[in-house]
Amino acid sequence: MKDVARAAGVSQAAVSYAFSNSPKVSASQRDHIYAVAQSLSYAGPNIVGSSLRSGRVGAVGIMVMESLGHALEDPSTMLLMKGVVEVNELADVALTLLPLVSSREEGFNSPAVRGLVDGVVLHNVTPTHPIIAALIHSGTPAVAIDSPADCGLPFIGIDDRAAGFKQMAHLLDLGHRRIGVVCERLNIGGTDGPISKAVVEHSSERVQRDRILGYFDAATARGDAGISIEVYEASGIDRDSGVRAVRSMVEKLNPTAIATTSDVFAIAALSVLRSMNISVPEVVSVVGFDDAPIAELMDLTTVRQPLVEKGRAAASMLLDNIDGAKRRQKIFKTKLIVRNSTGPVSTV
Repeated sequence: MKDVARAAGVSQAAVSYAFSNSPKVSASQRDHIYAVAQSLSYAGPNIVGSSLRSGRVGAVGIMVMESLGHALEDPSTMLLMKGVVEVNELADVALTLLPLVSSREEGFNSPAVRGLVDGVVLHNVTPTHPIIAALIHSGTPAVAIDSPADCGLPFIGIDDRAAGFKQMAHLLDLGHRRIGVVCERLNIGGTDGPISKAVVEHSSERVQRDRILGYFDAATARGDAGISIEVYEASGIDRDSGVRAVRSMVEKLNPTAIATTSDVFAIAALSVLRSMNISVPEVVSVVGFDDAPIAELMDLTTVRQPLVEKGRAAASMLLDNIDGAKRRQKIFKTKLIVRNSTGPVSTV
């Protein structure tokens, strides 16, 4: 921009205004700036010009199911994006957070399928969402993290059901039999409150569904004798939603242990129990999921999944697919990290 401004005899701001079609420069001045830029082989932010030269826009989109504001507050999403940007080949590529659309028509008008990005990383998007069909129909390179897992797109994930089994098996091994579960929403438009196993089984949110079914698998493996698992759904992924769901569950169920499908909700559980003067783990044990940095700080027992590594793998796979590689998938392993938020069931 500095070179174009110098050659055109205008300010750098004028160059920026010209490329953003701002009315602050006249049509004749804009044409002059474009002509100078072209003579210097500078495409600027002009997507079409850049595409004609290199066949690439130089941007990768990231799509998340929740609002963009919530995505920026969610530790797991932020760690995934950290992994994406750590891939060297993306050092000079713009990362664009793209909003999800709500209809088929809007799906086919999304920036993701109109050539405004070279490819898309999707995180935990519902398999039936219209953007999936739009991406496949348009041939836009895309990689799914966590969900959708079986729609034909390259996939990065973990065995969520096996990971949920690890969480619940740990609590059952400690003697807990009255266990409350707090999960993120199981369907679009979910609300705070108790959810039946049947609702879980028919949920459109695969990750949440599989983790909770893993809980029931662990109970079944022990014969279900005297085991009570009650699931409470939170309407969002944020801490406040978790606090509301945990408080409601604790007041109605009086559990000896709480399993959550994210560390955010596990931290919310610790906060609620502390406010109610309930000792952890002497009275109630708490286990989370993800092993986000705050988990170690709060001495939280949790299931560790390699979030940053998942982001790196997704970015590398996307670059391969942009270059024409065939579909691939990678399933990472998880590990139960035992800290001091869980302990044997109280006999008092």
